[in-house]
Amino acid sequence: MRDITINDIIKMLLAHIKLIIILSVVLALGAYIYSDNFIQKTYSASTMICIMTNSTTVVDSEIDEDGRMSSNDISKSQNLAENISIMFAGASEIRAIKPAGYSVTVKQVQESNFMQITVSGANSQVCADTANAVRNTAPEVVEKYYKGGEAIPFGDPAVAPSTHSSPNSTRYAMLGLIIGLVVSVLISIILEVIDTTIKASDDLYKMYEIPVFAEIVDFDPEGGAKKK
Repeated sequence: MRDITINDIIKMLLAHIKLIIILSVVLALGAYIYSDNFIQKTYSASTMICIMTNSTTVVDSEIDEDGRMSSNDISKSQNLAENISIMFAGASEIRAIKPAGYSVTVKQVQESNFMQITVSGANSQVCADTANAVRNTAPEVVEKYYKGGEAIPFGDPAVAPSTHSSPNSTRYAMLGLIIGLVVSVLISIILEVIDTTIKASDDLYKMYEIPVFAEIVDFDPEGGAKKK
């Protein structure tokens, strides 16, 4: 079996360059079309609140076995982001607002007192309406469960997004392109490796170390000529 050099691999790829380009483009387009038409689109809408605290602020609540908030005991956590996230995740007031199949997250913005409310789901308008409902309910929730704290709506209310947040069709297309390149390159190399025909005089020397001193021209009946 002859040794395959880098130059041989390059020649193999160039010999099948059309296959490589076509297969890569087809898989990229296929992945884009699939993600854009057959995967459930998810939209996200966001708004913000500001949490005002003082040195005596404590979370006057805990999560029960059903994942709901109760205001009987005191949580000892001093981390603002953790406290607020747990509070909003477990508060019955927020559970009553959140539609089935939608997610509500409340995250701290760059270690500040600002919290971003994000709602994700299948309908952009429902996401915006839910985010604004959480924003408007935040003062009541914080007053009830975060003793000494105050929630103030900040910035503009959430608006329905015009484009989906996922899936990322461009990312799918790039993934399809990469897979197409890998698969087409492997196919090209395999086709060349299993092809035992001798296409150039150099092949004889590489296989048998026999130099070629002359070539016989095979005349084509249609007027062409091929080397033998």
